Amino acid sequence: MLARIKTTVILFIKGMVIGVANIIPGVSGGTLAVVLGIYDKLIEAISNIFARPEKRKAYAIFLATVFLAAAIAIVFLANLMNYLLAFHYHLTLFAFMGLIAGGIPAIWRANPDMKPTGSRLVLFLIGVALVIIPALWGSETKGFAMAGNGGVAELSLTSYIFLLFSGFMAGGGMIVPGVSGSFIMVIMGQYGLIISAIKGFVVLPLLVVGAGAAIGILVFSKIIETALKKAPAGTYYFILGLVIASLSVVFPGIPSNLKTAIVGGIVFFAGTTVTYFMSKISA
Repeated sequence: MLARIKTTVILFIKGMVIGVANIIPGVSGGTLAVVLGIYDKLIEAISNIFARPEKRKAYAIFLATVFLAAAIAIVFLANLMNYLLAFHYHLTLFAFMGLIAGGIPAIWRANPDMKPTGSRLVLFLIGVALVIIPALWGSETKGFAMAGNGGVAELSLTSYIFLLFSGFMAGGGMIVPGVSGSFIMVIMGQYGLIISAIKGFVVLPLLVVGAGAAIGILVFSKIIETALKKAPAGTYYFILGLVIASLSVVFPGIPSNLKTAIVGGIVFFAGTTVTYFMSKISA
């Protein structure tokens, strides 16, 4: 009983970390799921919850715990993240860089056969490119500050359709390591609206984008599950490319203030340590 409670609490904490990551453009919730050691279980549960009735209850409990924790983090920590990014920008992003970096060894150990081959290195480079190229393309919209409060209640039917599509693409981004679902919303011009809806508890836009995200998560998770089954080593090399490249996207630049640079290094190391040990704890 105590072991089950401990496992649930750990999983809930990991879900909250993933939720916080999804608030910040440039930080990938999928990456955090990988480095926290629950990515494979997450993909399996999403892809098979309707296909495997004998495990449906276990999958449902697992997914409910992760997504409830992520939703709570998004709703209740949005303002905190707004404050941290506004007043402690470098330190906040160094912390997330540490969280990402600390889980890289766990990804390498996820498959017993990780011997480098030409095809696997190509997949690694493709993963790097898929993160770097969109980041460069959308660099002019890469502002991390939270947006204002206008335009939530005056949406047309066309706007809702585009919001649904944006949610679909962001859902795919949430489940693919190294790709930021919130950054996709920035590029598609919907990020400010969604943050405003969260702050103001405006339900309809959140339901629409949530429906799109759910469909995107289902579609992309099925693709990833198939890849992990048919070519696990190559898929993990691809994921490593996504994750390692995401460090450059999150990197906020070298602070001009020496004190901030030193504290940033400490925060980075702390984040690395936290994720390294959390990735070893099963959930």
